[in-house]
Amino acid sequence: MSRGWRIGLGSVAVLALASAVTYAPKLREGANTGAGFLAKQMCSCIFVEGRSFDTCRPDMMAGADVFEAEILTEPAGVRAHFPLLSGRTALFDAELGCTLQ
Repeated sequence: MSRGWRIGLGSVAVLALASAVTYAPKLREGANTGAGFLAKQMCSCIFVEGRSFDTCRPDMMAGADVFEAEILTEPAGVRAHFPLLSGRTALFDAELGCTLQ
């Protein structure tokens, strides 16, 4: 590999690392917001409206398919997360409904 290619690849690697360091907090914040929204909406749909997971999931916001969601049984609620980046949980209370933790 010529010297020019090595310098070019090194420059790209440095720029990629600088971008990751700069934008990681914003990416995590956005992922936490999306996971929280999905957890709360799914929890309300399942435990307040009494619908099944499979009927609630298609009703969620556009782009929610990048988040994973699971029903919690004890305590009752829903956990939604973006793998390796963020996760939020909404728990059901008979008097208060679903609240984010």
